[in-house]
Amino acid sequence: MDSDNALDNASEAASSEEEKQQSAFLTLPVDVFKCITDYLDRDAAWSLKRVCRGLSRSEVVNRLLYKYPIQLSDVRDIRLSDWKYRSMGRLRWISFQQSINDSNRAFVQKLALSHWCSIDDFIWIEKNLPSLVSLDITSIKDFVWSPEQLWTWKELAEATPKLFARLDFLEVANWSDYTAHSRIEYSYSYNDYRFKPKFRISRRRDGGSVAKMIFPICTQLKSLAIRERYSGFHTWNEWEVHQRVCCLIDGISSHCPPTLSKLRVYDYAPYRSLFSTDVTTWQNLSQIEIGLYSWMEERRDRDVIGPIPYRITPGHHHRDDEEAFDDKTFDTCDRNHMELGQHVVQGVSASFEDLLLNLRTITSKYPTVNVRPIHNSLRDIVLHPFHLVNVNQRRFGHPPQQQQQVNPPDPVSSQEIQEALRWLAEKCGWKPVLAWDSMMCDVFPANLEANRTFLPKADLLSRIRTMVQTLKTLNIPIRLSIGDRTNNCPSSGLDGSLYFGDYKCFVGEDDNKREILAPTQARFNLTGIAHLVDELTIQYPVDVPGVAGWGRSSKRPTEAELELLRREARGWARFWARYALQFKNLKKLTATIPDYIYNGWGKSGNLRELLKDERWDMLQIDEKFMSDFTFFGGYLPFSNIRYGLAKKKPRMKFVQRVFFRQDTEELQLNKPSLSDQELEENEILDSAITPNEDRPPHRFWPPKALKGEKRKVEEEEGKTMPRVKRVKVE
Repeated sequence: MDSDNALDNASEAASSEEEKQQSAFLTLPVDVFKCITDYLDRDAAWSLKRVCRGLSRSEVVNRLLYKYPIQLSDVRDIRLSDWKYRSMGRLRWISFQQSINDSNRAFVQKLALSHWCSIDDFIWIEKNLPSLVSLDITSIKDFVWSPEQLWTWKELAEATPKLFARLDFLEVANWSDYTAHSRIEYSYSYNDYRFKPKFRISRRRDGGSVAKMIFPICTQLKSLAIRERYSGFHTWNEWEVHQRVCCLIDGISSHCPPTLSKLRVYDYAPYRSLFSTDVTTWQNLSQIEIGLYSWMEERRDRDVIGPIPYRITPGHHHRDDEEAFDDKTFDTCDRNHMELGQHVVQGVSASFEDLLLNLRTITSKYPTVNVRPIHNSLRDIVLHPFHLVNVNQRRFGHPPQQQQQVNPPDPVSSQEIQEALRWLAEKCGWKPVLAWDSMMCDVFPANLEANRTFLPKADLLSRIRTMVQTLKTLNIPIRLSIGDRTNNCPSSGLDGSLYFGDYKCFVGEDDNKREILAPTQARFNLTGIAHLVDELTIQYPVDVPGVAGWGRSSKRPTEAELELLRREARGWARFWARYALQFKNLKKLTATIPDYIYNGWGKSGNLRELLKDERWDMLQIDEKFMSDFTFFGGYLPFSNIRYGLAKKKPRMKFVQRVFFRQDTEELQLNKPSLSDQELEENEILDSAITPNEDRPPHRFWPPKALKGEKRKVEEEEGKTMPRVKRVKVE
């Protein structure tokens, strides 16, 4: 009997040990599952915990969930009323505190704190989160507009010295930018109107800034991050140069411990200021990460608008309001503020060219410092084709008869720019996506801003072609996107979601000349570069056709909306008839489109010719994946564009396909023997896009089985898939 119990106990122990070695996620070994979670974040952990059976108590998932439980996006710019009375504020913080126990307190490694946190909150962190080594306090501003939480940086340093002494990573707001701290009153001001006009108090009032009071006690600090939105400037005097440049530099060089080896700056203004001095003199600084993605993303349209002038003026006058921000070091600073200020703003404009030139300068100036973008975030940055092309005519002379047109050289022709592009591609993983939407017009460039003087169309396209060829020679893949509506395209109405609208043109001669509305011929200016394109992404927002958006009560498209889709299908037939056989280097085609349009693609002879090579494969997402859009936060799988999607299902059936090949050889396509101009301009008649019903089926568009025969065919081919129970997520 005793031997039987011993065997049972041994069997249970072996079973328990086996369960510990295997996770509930696809019965993967725990060590493999841990490797997978290294690539996941908090939100993914929460999804696994809620949806996947057996993972609600998984230690691996809990470890991921508590690693960075409260993030900057949770606490940034929270208003006082939201902090007090909504679940996103104080209630979230209290719930987090109550959830901490001995089983999970060691999992917490990083936290972001709200502007409304108290010194008691910092004390609680010091006592209850022993493994916390990273702290984000960028939401805490230097000014307070309410009689709550009036603590100062000096009081915080004296209350929790042990907490800051064990940190190896600290994120703070830019302590040198007065504007960034003073322009948030609307978010932080007290609800009572009595305090709004005159109550404001500084956290520096008894000692100094966060740099002066907090940095010296961070004795183990290895990484410092400066995060703040760029507040912009047009004119600085000498005093303002000192406040925004010198105080930033001195805050790092004078107050950070010698253990600091990595600096991370999230925006453009601190980045230029930091490199105004000799970085190599800073102790042990070996890495600098720059938020280039946000710089490019926020200034995408400015290259089309034009440069913004900046200037430096002498003097030290400033507003009385800025006295609370002044550390009284201007008079003792021995820097030449006029010269330093000019260096900071030299070449500053909304120009991608200036950014590249500056990158080239700093990488050659500081060879011992590794400069790179944050998290290699430049892979899928979306740029306008004009970013590296000068598209405007410049006129000199006042009377019209004396005006002289001067066409400036393209930035990409500069050797320095090419070296900067090579550095971006090789060191930063830069693989830009060119948004082609504004080029998709039969009357381009007449569809662009009317108040600008563009180069002739032929010159424009020639410059874009040269730019693409240059990128190709630098081994930068050419990736085009049709579907990015954030750059010079309206976001609502028909043009917000459709591509093939009618266009205005003139017919006839002299007195018989008249204006008509003609159907599009899909002359979308791709002939010059189609043979160089490596990847093409085509996608629609889920509210297509965009006539009434989500406001319609009908669950199905109306007849008028269906007619718009038919027009789109005819437009795509012309598009593929004109360009499909020119994409001889295409290696990936991603489509997120309505099912109706996708089926129309299968009738295009030229597209079928493009995809007939056996080297092509296809990835397919279930046709019902659109119901998961809300769950995945609006991201389109396999795609590089993100739409803001409403929390409703689309009224139209969508599909997603990814056609790809893994070789780099050119495709053998039967391209017509015509000139580039003929390929781009020739009219495509309706008879040329009429589908051939006798054409044999294509492997990517197989004939659809009848409803009664579908399962029978699958069973005969051994393709019957097990039924999967769908879990509804509230």
